[in-house]
Amino acid sequence: MSVWSRIARLLTGEARSQMARLDDPAASVDAAYQSQLEIVDEVRGHLVDLLTARKRLEMQLAGYERSGTQRDAVDAFRAEIEELRGREEALATAANELRRRADALRAERDITRARVAAAKAGIAAHGAIAGLSLQHAEIRTLLDDARERTMSLQARAAALAELVDRDAGGGTIQPHATAHVDAATDHEALPRPTD
Repeated sequence: MSVWSRIARLLTGEARSQMARLDDPAASVDAAYQSQLEIVDEVRGHLVDLLTARKRLEMQLAGYERSGTQRDAVDAFRAEIEELRGREEALATAANELRRRADALRAERDITRARVAAAKAGIAAHGAIAGLSLQHAEIRTLLDDARERTMSLQARAAALAELVDRDAGGGTIQPHATAHVDAATDHEALPRPTD
């Protein structure tokens, strides 16, 4: 697989994940939470760097104090160490605040996930109800159609029975009258087009 196809697959995958985030608010909040955690980790890394630098200066200061280095150089080291302590405290405060925000985002993520799950369940339930309503309407239409056809067939049977009774009673039946009754009842027996 070439490098370009790998890059294209990577970009396509990222685009898909971005689209998934648009469809799923919980994924968006989760992405924000992950970003916040990355920032917290980065700040903590810088804090470790500051602590390391301060410890190194303190070790150098101890070496200078043992060797009897000039007072001005020792005081400069102490001032530098105090400045690093101030920066450490500020960075530690910022890291704690970022961590608090990350915890708030985690809680919001969990709430959003629950809301999304509830909304999807509601959509599925209402979709099922709507589907049942549509099926019920179709069944009702089929039943109504069957009733109408049954009534048409019963009317035709009654008409034919009446014709047979007339014929048995000695009356003459005219051929065009029978054809007219049969055509009328056949027309009613045909299925009607549904809307």
